[in-house]
Amino acid sequence: MPKTIEMRRRCTSAAVCALMLATCTLLTYFAFFSDQLQLPWAPPWPNPSIHDHMPILIPTAQAPASLSPLPTNLSHLLFALGGSAQTWDQRRSYTQLWWHLNQTRGHVWLDQQPSSPWPHTCPPYRISRDTSRYGNRAAASRIANIVVEAYELASSSPPKDEVRWFVMGDDDTVFFQENLVGVLQKYDHTQMYYVGMPSESVEQDVMHSYGMAFGGGGFAISYPAAAELAGIMDGCLDRYANFYGSDQRVQACLAELGIPLTREPGFHQVDVRGDVYGMLAAHPVAPLVSLHHLDYVMPISSNRHTQLEGLQSLFSAYEVDPGRILQQAFCYDAGSGAGSVLSVSVSWGYTVQIYPQVVAPHELEIPLQTFMTWRSSSSGPFIFNTRPLGDPDNPCVRPFIFFLDRVLQNETEATVTQYSRSRNEDDQPKAKCGKKGFSVASRIDKVRVFTPKILYCGSRLRGGIAA
Repeated sequence: MPKTIEMRRRCTSAAVCALMLATCTLLTYFAFFSDQLQLPWAPPWPNPSIHDHMPILIPTAQAPASLSPLPTNLSHLLFALGGSAQTWDQRRSYTQLWWHLNQTRGHVWLDQQPSSPWPHTCPPYRISRDTSRYGNRAAASRIANIVVEAYELASSSPPKDEVRWFVMGDDDTVFFQENLVGVLQKYDHTQMYYVGMPSESVEQDVMHSYGMAFGGGGFAISYPAAAELAGIMDGCLDRYANFYGSDQRVQACLAELGIPLTREPGFHQVDVRGDVYGMLAAHPVAPLVSLHHLDYVMPISSNRHTQLEGLQSLFSAYEVDPGRILQQAFCYDAGSGAGSVLSVSVSWGYTVQIYPQVVAPHELEIPLQTFMTWRSSSSGPFIFNTRPLGDPDNPCVRPFIFFLDRVLQNETEATVTQYSRSRNEDDQPKAKCGKKGFSVASRIDKVRVFTPKILYCGSRLRGGIAA
């Protein structure tokens, strides 16, 4: 019996030693030869040994060495606008509004050669690669692949033409370039970033993704992220060939690389119908970066005849003080006599609202619901709160609305903007209100706003306002 126990002990010890030896051998094999190992059931995803360890902080593709320690400026951005030869003539006025000739870098990427001579006032164009092999959704794959084509173009450029960010947008996206530069200055361009914003309409985000930057509002991809994306894009487009949009494809491919969306509320897809006024009049405390879908909403200013004229008015203020455009401020006037109090909301460079009673700031910062959802034209929900405009027959709760008239010259560092009463009768109360401030507000035809130029400090906007 003791001999049997002793034999069992020896066998057990031998088995343990053999198991340990086999384990060490296996670990050694994986350590040195794992890159050559291909399991038959492995899916065609990128090698996880490259991408699963904090890729945002430790990118495998490095950005080219910066020529100087200067902060990111406009010359470091390369715009890639997805366009069509058939629609460009109808949409080019939007791009011409913001594109700085000989300063802005980038191209409009068309599906075919334009049929008429290319205007010298437009960005240069390039013809994107044929993606017909993707079938019915070939157009979306073509637009998605533009970021890779832009990267390949930049990577073959001379070192002096440093590119830090690739900015994607549609041919009807309106960018506010100086503000976009200010936003991107917050991020380390040598790391992997994907910067943008989802849709304003919840139904769109549910259908597509809350983690996706909607392409019409534009998004920015850092150089290292674009380099990694270029390495997997062909296979990635095959995997997601049935997806609806180009932006959905790009987000899915970036997700494979472990690069999440960094949200910046200044990007606007404008997935709304009707009158976008309420959304613009209560903009987040963040630089305005982009607007889209402007052909699908009413003109942004009732005092202008067309959408383009309204945008030109907005840009007249933006060009004077880019960081302040649409920034909201409140003030209260109790000095008009007879115990009246006026509440004033200023969306700088765009509009002024005057209420004949006290309205608290936490209410004024909520957008008036003058718009509906994009897909179903319903009253919501949106990714932000809204408040009702109020019944026209209840004038005490509706504001008197003024739109930017002009930007006045001032010898000091301050900027003076003048706003005139809206010419649209629907923008004003239709009946008299018993509030003491109503008669005072109803006699105001113009409002002048005095402001120092804003200082953009990373994620904060600084500067006062006086009306």
